[in-house]
Amino acid sequence: MTGLPKEEASYRSLFELLNGTLKSRLMVSGLELGIFGLLNKPVGAQDLAEKADLHPVNTARFLDALATIGLLEKKDGLYRNNSLSRTFLSSSSPTYIGDLLLLCQRMTLDGLDRIPALVRQGPAAARTAVELASPERWAEAARASAQWVYGEVGQLMAGVVSALPGAAGFTKMLDLGGGHGVFALYMLEALPGLRAVIMDRAPVLEAAAALSRDFGFDDRVELRPGDYLQDDLCSDYDLIFASATLNFAKDRLDGLLAKIHQALKPGGFFLSFQDGLTAERTKPETMLGHLLDSLENAGDFVFEQGEIAEAMLRAGFRSVRSRTIDTPMGPMDLDIARH
Repeated sequence: MTGLPKEEASYRSLFELLNGTLKSRLMVSGLELGIFGLLNKPVGAQDLAEKADLHPVNTARFLDALATIGLLEKKDGLYRNNSLSRTFLSSSSPTYIGDLLLLCQRMTLDGLDRIPALVRQGPAAARTAVELASPERWAEAARASAQWVYGEVGQLMAGVVSALPGAAGFTKMLDLGGGHGVFALYMLEALPGLRAVIMDRAPVLEAAAALSRDFGFDDRVELRPGDYLQDDLCSDYDLIFASATLNFAKDRLDGLLAKIHQALKPGGFFLSFQDGLTAERTKPETMLGHLLDSLENAGDFVFEQGEIAEAMLRAGFRSVRSRTIDTPMGPMDLDIARH
């Protein structure tokens, strides 16, 4: 007869991993129901249910769950957003990121039940190739992903650019594969003499057109439809900026960086704000967001830390400075190359 099992280690962390899925689904359900936009002031569950045409008893239970995970406050039977939800989850907030979170849910979480089959059988290449080629998919992603730049990240990148030698005299920049173009808008705000060219596929640029107009920068922005892998970038740029777009050029990075080098003025700068895998390709955790795409594709779309910097030097840039930036969505690498 053996004794009862004894173990000093705890499985708490495993249970917390499992619970994380539940918390994520609760938050996303709140966004899909539009609840956070109705809770900037204290409201009872019955009143909220009537206003949003919801089941009153289940509404109360659901609101209690949102309070349990720290997204709502409850006092004297009334519910309201806490500061985090009011700032980022209420649709009336200028820093609302609900569309971004819903996009991340669809792109990185909704298909996780396919993982066992993908690991057993390999990539479903034909299905994914169609999705990756869809202009509509990338146009939707551009509109939603603009929200991650608002505030903290946009200001941070504008500060980096403003601190570059000679930045006060910059007159022309290229936002390469810029999509929504919001990074460029923050840089335009920081440097009044600067004008921006935002280059991306035509359907994607619809988001940049609307945002440039909404924030009052359309007179300083040129939208250039095109594919930066194939089309001419033009020239005489003081600054070229690329955020999370070089993945599409991974198999022809040297050629693209040579083209970027040629498009800059002497002494100009190229900034790459991009993923960078470390710890033998196991960190940072933010790269889990690419897992489904990587399992469903035979190709490799991610970079190891230092890979872009080395390619910059091969392309003829005279110097490269690199640092890791801590963003709300996790660490990213910033490589600054000078012509």
